[in-house]
Amino acid sequence: MLNLATEKAAFEPWWFTLHDAIGKTPAVRVLFAPIGRIALRAARRAAGEQCQGVDLPDDENASLPPELIEAAGDAMSESLLMSGIIDWEGVGDADGIKAPVTPDNLRLFLADPIRFERLDTAYVRPFVLRELEKNGLAASLPGTSGIAAHISAEPSVTLDATDAASQTRKVKLSKRRRAARTKPTNREQKQAQASGT
Repeated sequence: MLNLATEKAAFEPWWFTLHDAIGKTPAVRVLFAPIGRIALRAARRAAGEQCQGVDLPDDENASLPPELIEAAGDAMSESLLMSGIIDWEGVGDADGIKAPVTPDNLRLFLADPIRFERLDTAYVRPFVLRELEKNGLAASLPGTSGIAAHISAEPSVTLDATDAASQTRKVKLSKRRRAARTKPTNREQKQAQASGT
């Protein structure tokens, strides 16, 4: 049975401590909004944009280039983090004045790769794992499942970045099939014969 009380609790913003306070330096904390369908759609679009103009294999079961999966995963994670961080503490200017959470400040904040990875691990990875479990694809120990191995290496990449690339590939294939069906043939037209009735 679906527990709506649990679902409701999952849609409450929550704080994550990125760095503990050290001496006079305050702790760095971010307030995450839950990942909703609008943020997820935007993240999927961002991942899909990485596939635009890329020559994808015709076989929809073929492996995608690792560089494409990484780029799509990074775009997806960045989109989710940009929309998910709604407040912060311990982030400011040289005078100690709190910096507002703006798109430019967020881009600067996420530019550090180690910070990005920690935030991605805290915010995006748990979401991806929950979604896999809901879809009956519970991750097993690394090495026992291709999905689990990809998730442990690149949590936000495999599920939706590959999905976005797969959708792009399916669109390309359907366009090719449609074009193949509408090509003219070189058959000669024959006169229909009377049936004799």
